[in-house]
Amino acid sequence: MISPSVLSDPTPDVDMVLVQTLRERLRGYRPRLELLVFGLSLLGILDVVHLRIQQGRGFKNGCLGTSSFGGNTSLFDCAAVTTGPGHELLGVDNTTWGLGFYGMVGLLTVIVFWVAPALREWGHGARFGLLTGGVAYSAYLTYLQVSPPETVCLLCLGSAFITTFLFAGQVALLASSPTFPSDSMSSRLVKRQIALFVYFIAAAAVLVGTDLVYFNGEGAQDVQARSRSASGSVASAQCELDDSKAPLQDQGSSLVGFQDIAEGSNESGVTVVEYFDPNCPHCKDFHQIMKQVVEAHRDEVRFVYKPFPLRRSSLPEIQALYVAAQSDKFDEMLEAQYARQGPNGISTQDLRAIADDIDLDPNVLTDRVEQNEYRDQILQQRKQAVKIGVDSTPTVLINGHFVESRTKECLNTFVEQAKSGTLSDAASG
Repeated sequence: MISPSVLSDPTPDVDMVLVQTLRERLRGYRPRLELLVFGLSLLGILDVVHLRIQQGRGFKNGCLGTSSFGGNTSLFDCAAVTTGPGHELLGVDNTTWGLGFYGMVGLLTVIVFWVAPALREWGHGARFGLLTGGVAYSAYLTYLQVSPPETVCLLCLGSAFITTFLFAGQVALLASSPTFPSDSMSSRLVKRQIALFVYFIAAAAVLVGTDLVYFNGEGAQDVQARSRSASGSVASAQCELDDSKAPLQDQGSSLVGFQDIAEGSNESGVTVVEYFDPNCPHCKDFHQIMKQVVEAHRDEVRFVYKPFPLRRSSLPEIQALYVAAQSDKFDEMLEAQYARQGPNGISTQDLRAIADDIDLDPNVLTDRVEQNEYRDQILQQRKQAVKIGVDSTPTVLINGHFVESRTKECLNTFVEQAKSGTLSDAASG
């Protein structure tokens, strides 16, 4: 005979068992899996720190800091990704969110280890919620990269993989049973876990310090070398084109579009293209040389100005240049931006003040800049430049030939050679 109790609805009892089992697992501690999660959180911090270092250097040698792999190409362009759609959340840069995210995961892991079992379940729950949001946001950012125009940031993808592994680790923690009673830990285990946490943190600190010292030092050396080259302080027996970069087959005509900022004449068939960033100190110095070259050849040469943002803070200024160009105020806007140049770019208030000084409506200027009217054009232009070999500013091309020697005398010489059709002969010679 079957007992009536057996025929009753078992669902409430099953639900209670499941809830109880989940709570027991949330209260448990699995040393190896917790160390894995903690290590991955530190790895994520390393990834984001390296990304911020390379971002500060304008990704000169690619996303990883070395052009040998993941360098600037049409596919790998971290600058475009970190300034493109989705680079901010609630007005805060994704790298800042990333540091906070990985730091919080690491902190919650320590809390899970340290607190009593009754509180541990809250730590597990908070970390699970944080990682769920993190993996969803990472998936969204990855989608933005792999969708057209398919520009990829290797460090950003690396962060997405780390977040995915962290989420998988948290799921594994909840799916596995504790290997020892969750209400007590031996003093030996506590000491061992603390020691391993400390070792992990020390190793991460050493790696971050090495990263900062190496790349900042390399960046300083590069700045000095490029500054000498831009100012012409290094004596050279002859003017040289950049043999390391192949000249463009169409003499650079494919680089010029109807939206470009240009001046001069097309009659001689000579086109000089300058890639610059209004926040680049070398561009500011080189601008004085370029002004003299333009003045000498304005009536016979076409000069095309191509803003090339090295960092996100340059985008508002570059958009302001395009707005000013429509009112024939490009030169005045660029001169004023160079005059106010600083390590963090110039503010919206500065742009408004410049607009007022050069007889532009400040409200119209800032409204168009805030609408990102030229943002896609700028980023697409940057991608095209990277594809042909532009990796720093200032970069000058004359009829598709990359210029190495950027003194006034050499630029005038190259222009004359281009006018006479002998520039290609000079390059081959």
